[in-house]
Amino acid sequence: MTAAPWTRLILVWIIADTTGKTPDIQVTCMFSEDCVLPCVFEAVGDEIVYWFRQNILIHSYEQGSGLLDQPDQHYNNRTSLFTEVVSSGNASLHIQKSGPQDRGKYRCLVTSSGETSEHFIIVKVEAPIHSVSLKTTRLSGFEEVICSTRDVYPAPRVTMFTEPAVPPDVLQPFTRKTPDKQGRYSVESKIRKLKDLTYICLVQSFYKSQTWRTSLQEKEIFSIEGQDFNIPCVAPWNLQNFTLTWSFTKGHESSTVYTYDSLTQLSSSVWKEKARLVTPRGQGGDGSLQLRSLLRLEHTGTYTCTLSALQTKHEVHTRVNIIPAITAQILSKSSTHRWIPATIITGLAVTVVATIIWTITCKVGCSKSSQTQVEAAEMQPIRVTDANSGALFDDTCSTEEEIANRPA
Repeated sequence: MTAAPWTRLILVWIIADTTGKTPDIQVTCMFSEDCVLPCVFEAVGDEIVYWFRQNILIHSYEQGSGLLDQPDQHYNNRTSLFTEVVSSGNASLHIQKSGPQDRGKYRCLVTSSGETSEHFIIVKVEAPIHSVSLKTTRLSGFEEVICSTRDVYPAPRVTMFTEPAVPPDVLQPFTRKTPDKQGRYSVESKIRKLKDLTYICLVQSFYKSQTWRTSLQEKEIFSIEGQDFNIPCVAPWNLQNFTLTWSFTKGHESSTVYTYDSLTQLSSSVWKEKARLVTPRGQGGDGSLQLRSLLRLEHTGTYTCTLSALQTKHEVHTRVNIIPAITAQILSKSSTHRWIPATIITGLAVTVVATIIWTITCKVGCSKSSQTQVEAAEMQPIRVTDANSGALFDDTCSTEEEIANRPA
């Protein structure tokens, strides 16, 4: 042990001696690694040391006699004391390959002819988060975004959301936690993928000692051959001391084209002067890249930006399509004048359709009106007087035959 831990243990003993009560000590043991539970006392010379877990004796030792008993089979050959320092007042317990079964409250009881000292230790066992993966998949018949981590204990909390925000009932989040034979967890959380969103995953350890953040964005953009072009890559968080890596994938070949370290402010590029950061020094986590004089055959492909900091990663996959300059000019002219013939054609089409509808409506309406009037004439005819002949007739909707046979 180093001097610093020993100093802390001595201070704990001093506080307990002055207050009359020994405060609980919290210890976090790493999964499958050895762990030491501290116990410091004032040595007299004839001490007997007892270690209990949840009031069950797991180890006992007497100076001059050695190990007395180890009744709990789970701790058989897994616990020991530093016997060479017990006479100096150190009864710390060494546990080999700690696991979930070692969690709980421990008690160190030291008795002697002079006095008895008692110490309580709260033990946590943790397998920390080492990495978090965020990727897209189509295993369920539609695209999903999956956030995963593995070999973590206890099971961590995983939260997924988007920017801009989308309601959970649209994303349909689902999380699964699966333990292995040793008790460590693999956790997978997934949501439905939508377009033009930034997907964010937060993974927090059970004891809140770690919080990992990762985000993913996928998009497609177009550029014109021979021109300068910016590819955006801005993290959702303000990053400090980060590294930036830009890679380019064309077909089945991928290569790193630009790197930058914000701590050393050193950068390198295989494309020399063709690539540079849009924001000097990538301030605030802006890793946007500017490419100069793009060539369609050489630079069309997928660009991946990775911003990495402590327990934080932001990744952007951008499909860049470069079109020839002459094609861009044709499209530009076409889009400028296209509205003139389109407006004329649209106007004519509307006029024709309106005329057809009006004609059909009139014919149907007249037919129905005539038929209705014939039926009503037996009961209450409508009388209209012709100004020239003085004849009475119904002229609400006359047919061509009626008009031809009408007297002059």
